[in-house]
Amino acid sequence: MKICWIGCLLMAVCGMAHAEPPVDNSPAVRLADVYLRDVKPVLRRRCFSCHGALKQESDLRLDTAAFILRGGFDGPAVEPGNPAASRLIERVSATDPSQRMPPEGAPLTAPEVAAIAGWIKAGAITPDNEKPQDDPRSHWAFRAPVRPRVPADRAANPIDAFLAARQAAEGIEPLGEADKATLLRRVYLDLVGVPPTRDELRDFLADTAPAAYEKVVDRLLDSPRYGERWGRHWMDVWRYSDWYGRRAVPDVMNSYPHVWRWRDWIVRSLNEDKGYDRMIVEMLAADEASPGDDNNVVATGFLVRNWFKWNYENWMKDNVEHTSKAFLGLTMNCAHCHNHKYDPITQEEYFRFRAFFEPLELRQDRVAGRAGPGPFQKYVYAQSYGPIAAGLVRVFDEKLDAQTFMYVKGDSRNRMEGKPPVEPGVPNVLGGAEFLVTPVELPAEAYYPGLKPFIRAEEQANAAAELSEARQTLAKAQELVAAAERRLADLRAHAVQPVTAQNRPTREALVQAEQALLDARLTYRVDEQHTAQAAARGRALEARILADDALYRGAGDASGLAYAASQAEKQAAWEEAELRVRRAERTTVAAERKAATDAAGKPEVEKTQKELADARAAADAARGALAGTSNTYTALSPVYPARSTGRRLALARWIASPKNPLTARVAVNHIWLRHFGRALVETPANFGHSGKAPSHPELLDWLAVELMEQGWRMKAIHRLMVTSRAYRRRSNLGATEHPSLAKDRDNRFYWRANFRRMEAEVVRDSVLACAGELDTTLGGEELDPAQGLVSRRRTLYFASHGEGKMPFLDLFDAADVCDCYERASSVRPQQALALVNSDLTLANSRRLAEKVWTESRGVSDASSSQAQFVRCAFEQVLSRPGTEEELRASLDYLAQQEHDLAAAEPEQAGNAAQRARETLIHALFNHNDFVTIR
Repeated sequence: MKICWIGCLLMAVCGMAHAEPPVDNSPAVRLADVYLRDVKPVLRRRCFSCHGALKQESDLRLDTAAFILRGGFDGPAVEPGNPAASRLIERVSATDPSQRMPPEGAPLTAPEVAAIAGWIKAGAITPDNEKPQDDPRSHWAFRAPVRPRVPADRAANPIDAFLAARQAAEGIEPLGEADKATLLRRVYLDLVGVPPTRDELRDFLADTAPAAYEKVVDRLLDSPRYGERWGRHWMDVWRYSDWYGRRAVPDVMNSYPHVWRWRDWIVRSLNEDKGYDRMIVEMLAADEASPGDDNNVVATGFLVRNWFKWNYENWMKDNVEHTSKAFLGLTMNCAHCHNHKYDPITQEEYFRFRAFFEPLELRQDRVAGRAGPGPFQKYVYAQSYGPIAAGLVRVFDEKLDAQTFMYVKGDSRNRMEGKPPVEPGVPNVLGGAEFLVTPVELPAEAYYPGLKPFIRAEEQANAAAELSEARQTLAKAQELVAAAERRLADLRAHAVQPVTAQNRPTREALVQAEQALLDARLTYRVDEQHTAQAAARGRALEARILADDALYRGAGDASGLAYAASQAEKQAAWEEAELRVRRAERTTVAAERKAATDAAGKPEVEKTQKELADARAAADAARGALAGTSNTYTALSPVYPARSTGRRLALARWIASPKNPLTARVAVNHIWLRHFGRALVETPANFGHSGKAPSHPELLDWLAVELMEQGWRMKAIHRLMVTSRAYRRRSNLGATEHPSLAKDRDNRFYWRANFRRMEAEVVRDSVLACAGELDTTLGGEELDPAQGLVSRRRTLYFASHGEGKMPFLDLFDAADVCDCYERASSVRPQQALALVNSDLTLANSRRLAEKVWTESRGVSDASSSQAQFVRCAFEQVLSRPGTEEELRASLDYLAQQEHDLAAAEPEQAGNAAQRARETLIHALFNHNDFVTIR
């Protein structure tokens, strides 16, 4: 049946669009071209991963015709001129899935098999000197970067020297420097995410000092706005997301509440110019690297963000995929189900990488001034699927003996039979053979947060406040008893005196007074017991603190103090049980009194009497517990494992090591992309074989080494890039087409600046900043996106998550929180409509028009004031002076608009001039130069 199928296939070969013509009519060179065009691409795409330079299943290589003819264990793979006798055709056309090749994925298509068969039938002719596939292990990205020699050039900046050498070799003439106003706006938007003010623009234009631009750069890098601007860039790369799942319920399924503390850590770390290597260590393992440091342990939000409630496997898969993509530029996720098709990463190495994260669990610690998630809540999501109101979310190693088992077809239920668990490790191609993991012994406060001074102080303050309030309430109750006693005594005295009938108290009044006294005494008994209970709780708290110090810090007799704490807690529990009894007694008396006059109250009496009986039984049990010998007591917080595996710390240090060939390259590539609008490696999350090769490999390596030798501090790299001639070039070509355009239309050699549209956040923030309305408050909890068009806070602080984001931002291609290693940039008519119609631009146009007019009215006459208004408006909104033509057109527009508005609405004629100015500002916000970084 199989031979018949092959025969039919061969009969159809000549009818295929790309099949080989009859051999006797074709020269050998044409047949070799057919192999290169139609056969080898199929083999490369579907076969090289198992039969190529890295791996040779059955000792068979298929990356050259010579290897194909040599074959493997079973002999030659093809018989030239005889497809039916060729094992290659037999295996790729087999109907039995266990025999068919390739073993994974869809079978080869009929045209693909026909192309191979046609090539074999024509004699399996190949080109001369065919080179085998390069060993994937020798790929450029897997070799450590070495600082190359800077090409000879008069440029002070090495970036320019490298680019100039390439430009000269390609015969490309670069453009000159951008004008000062354009350059100032560009560097402001790049470094701090908002345009310069009018005063900043004028100061820069007036500063003729040689280092005027460099001074601006240094000032911007020192600004707290820098951390916010670049924090958003890195949040894209690191997939920042606030919690989501079903917010309307609410139900947390992805990420977790209070992950915003990680966002604030990113901004703070960038502003402090913390080393990129240290940031990696803290994001992956701050709980192991500096476990007592709550300011930095929030960095593990990088891992928290990947959490998914319904499936632990998803959390593990996302940790592997996005750790490798973000820091290493490797698509390790491609090795989840099989060995990587392109890179030298085996499936086992994928699972070894996963093993770093296997022990993980989430916890949410208490923060100062806020109630914690609860002392008995072991897992943050155990008691409620809803968001927790306060806390510090982070990761920790809970399952210290966690094992990672390999499975097949991406299904964790299908474990590989007989395969032992794998140990944590990194790919051998990147130095995995030398990898070691050392467990980390944690300080007591890290695994038992209840030792933290602020928790103790707050608990003591709460206990003292409760006791003080109870004593005040008891004093008031005592006064009420005394008043009730005096009232009853007075009534009884009057009852025996010979007075007129009108002055003698009635029986009803006496009964009411007696009941009031009884109620006051019952309330006093409750408050008295509440005071005793509050005092007992305070004493128990102090005893627990002493026991904690002995148990965790060796300060005293741990066993004896633990027994004392246990007894104190039991005493407090008994006092609380007695309080319940006294409250039940008061409730029962009230119910019995009501039932005495109303038979319908009898069921309530039965209910309260049962509650009283239950309370007395509980009090008896609590009193009996005092005789026990237990030394257990309630901790002031959850107690976690005292040791961490050290797996993630080892991973983080390996990633952040200067010996790692990928990390620094990936980092500088991200920075370059966002400054120059085009990356040196155009696949920033894939530096492997299937990614793009660097356009300027020597420059990439020089920058990578520079980053590492600068202590991984990024501000120096920013300064180097934005002070280069390449960055400062103009983007506009002028009236005539530049000759370099024909040689490099895509600007791969950076002979001009790339103009690009503002990112979504920069559009919104710039509208507010131009109007002088941007709130510069740093940090804080996520804000409701529904307030995005009216709030003045920076866009960074609004919630962004998988269920949606601010619609205004969505129109301008805000980050995809699931995967955004490079922002998309679209052109849609809705973008213009959003700027024209949104409350954001309308409201801020009015505010800015009023401010600018107030400043402009100081000019001598109305006409001059109008002209000054226009000049100031251009400088404030577009960060440049208007041209003479623009100024004339704007003045004409103001005059015409004022006339038309006054005519249309005579009752508003007095406001027509101001409304005209508002519409001019609004038009400038809608100018292409406003949303474009040139």
